[in-house]
Amino acid sequence: MAGMKKLATLLSLMPLAMGTEEAMNQALHTWQQQVAAYEEAVKNAPSDELRDSIDIPDGRDIAPQLWQAMNGRTGTRKNEKGKGNIPTFEFEKSWALPGIVWILEHPQAFTAAFTDEEQAQLTYFGNAIIDSLVRIHFANPGVGAICPSISATSSVREYELLQKIYQRNRHKEARACAALGMSLMLNNPMVSSVEGSESMARAKRLYYLKQSILLAGKNTRFGDQPLAQVAMEQAYFLRHLTPGSVAPQLEVKDTQGIAHTLPTPGKLNLLLFWSPGEQVGTAMLRDAAKLQAQYPGLEIHPIMPHATPEEQQQALEELGIESSFTDDAKGSAARSYRIGMLPTCVLIGKDSRFLYGGTPDMKLQSALETATATERTTEKAARPSVIIEEAPAPVIQPGSTPTPAPGAVPALRDMPEF
Repeated sequence: MAGMKKLATLLSLMPLAMGTEEAMNQALHTWQQQVAAYEEAVKNAPSDELRDSIDIPDGRDIAPQLWQAMNGRTGTRKNEKGKGNIPTFEFEKSWALPGIVWILEHPQAFTAAFTDEEQAQLTYFGNAIIDSLVRIHFANPGVGAICPSISATSSVREYELLQKIYQRNRHKEARACAALGMSLMLNNPMVSSVEGSESMARAKRLYYLKQSILLAGKNTRFGDQPLAQVAMEQAYFLRHLTPGSVAPQLEVKDTQGIAHTLPTPGKLNLLLFWSPGEQVGTAMLRDAAKLQAQYPGLEIHPIMPHATPEEQQQALEELGIESSFTDDAKGSAARSYRIGMLPTCVLIGKDSRFLYGGTPDMKLQSALETATATERTTEKAARPSVIIEEAPAPVIQPGSTPTPAPGAVPALRDMPEF
């Protein structure tokens, strides 16, 4: 709190600045030149080795120039949350929106423009930039350009910003981008909780997705992709890759080249997309028998993307793993489940509906526990109960010595008297 008060004092002492739109545009132009030069160098590189050696522009030299053009103080305004006035800045002006878009797209470069001693300023200005979007820029026709960056966060405040753009911006393309951004953000549990139940959040995702398609123009873009393409991908995800959706079928081949269709109907399927080069998936396959014993009825189907049967067989022999399936040369199976990293596990229920997709972690374990709860309870109930009955007392004839049963512990002899 003391640091923020000190920062506020420093900000109040900053001199007023004049508009610097020209300086902002010059910094953005320099960035565009850097990107164009990089793309040209990659295109003309004579080999993969030289292509990989070309440095990707990171914007660390652009951020200080851009920020200097936008951070000048222009005056003060009343604090809506309390008494007193707070500073206003150049980035609150309508011409500054392209610079804000750049900052949101390059947060690491923006962060690097502040020293360790200036972290309090970084937090202050980061919040002030979002506040300028909420108060001023939400109605700007170009505000749709910020929606991809905003939708990549898990902040409820940013979700509410997209809502405001969708509800109050008069331009269809901006509203289309905001609608698609909200649909994407509702995939995050931290954001979807504001809509109440899971069913309500899913309904909102579908609604906003449809609205984004209806509002978008032919050339509307969402980041560096056509909005329609991103929306269709999101529609596929909602149809096939969310809990309760019917999982897509795929065809893979075993080491003998025989084709198999997965998932297996009527079975609990775990598709494990893996590679011999990573340890987690390999360890799971080596312990597959233990995993199946722990979760009754589970069928594990390992799949190696982009591997020929010969390469697969060699890898299995080297790792001591019995079997695996291979994807085709196009990676159709991995594409069907949108596999972006290895290993990835996909859990599919007996009714062929999607239960879980992601890395093998505690969430997968929880999904397995839920999916096999009935089987484990039934199996436990079917186990024979071991009941130890007390043996009847032996009948001893008068004058005879009882014969101990085989393996019985002999009775203690009487304590001798001394």
